[in-house]
Amino acid sequence: MSTGVRKKGRGRSASRGGGSVHLHPTAIVAPSAEIGDAVTIGPYSVVGEHVSIGEGTSIGAHVVVDGWTEIGRECRIFSHAVLGTEPQHLTYHAEGSRLVIGDHTVVREFTTVNRGTIQGGGKTMVGNHAFIMAYAHVAHDCLLGDHVILANAATLGGHVTIEEYAILGALSGVHQYCRIGKYALVGGLSGVRQDVIPFAKASGDGPKLYGLNSVGLRRHNFPEETLRSLRKAYRLFFQSGLNTSQAIARIHEEVWACVEVQDLVQFIKTSDRGVAR
Repeated sequence: MSTGVRKKGRGRSASRGGGSVHLHPTAIVAPSAEIGDAVTIGPYSVVGEHVSIGEGTSIGAHVVVDGWTEIGRECRIFSHAVLGTEPQHLTYHAEGSRLVIGDHTVVREFTTVNRGTIQGGGKTMVGNHAFIMAYAHVAHDCLLGDHVILANAATLGGHVTIEEYAILGALSGVHQYCRIGKYALVGGLSGVRQDVIPFAKASGDGPKLYGLNSVGLRRHNFPEETLRSLRKAYRLFFQSGLNTSQAIARIHEEVWACVEVQDLVQFIKTSDRGVAR
């Protein structure tokens, strides 16, 4: 029996329960949705008219994918996730904002990811290989890099940026417009109201820094020389008594050759909300 669903890149119908696209008989998929090869859509799931789903992606039971939403290849969306619905923003008036999710990303049960607002650039983005655990919430206009992990019930306010390989612990909340730098680790139950620098550990209400994320950096094969340079920069910024300008001057003299140190300095210099200390 034909569903009338457009196969992404082919422009022809996919057979329900057969062929290269597997739709459960109870799934509701808009005829204009673009569905890639080898996509599976489970029982009672709903896919809206502006949705695009990349090849090999699996949509579980009772999932809602709505709005102008693009899901990449080989993703796994678990039951009761809700993706691409309207932003929770008082000024939103049905503008055509978007949600884009990259390839090989996992979204676990009861997660919600809203699309963007015109004021925030019109797009919420989740990168490749992200892992978003159950009950997490990604609000409008958030930008998540590749390999980001959000643990259970982590919550992002609007306009939050999380850079690649950062990890946010369970039951943590991130204030609007905050940034979490790459390879940073934020502990569970944290309240993030300022930017968390790259390569560091942070935890608690504020939160407070607890040195470099050395274990995580070693797991990602950062050389010891890089770790030594980052430790020196960290000490100059946060433990030397120098102000920011003085610390940057010393870093330029002593460890500026390290690219990761340059990234750290640039992150601090461009912080609007200030950085956790």
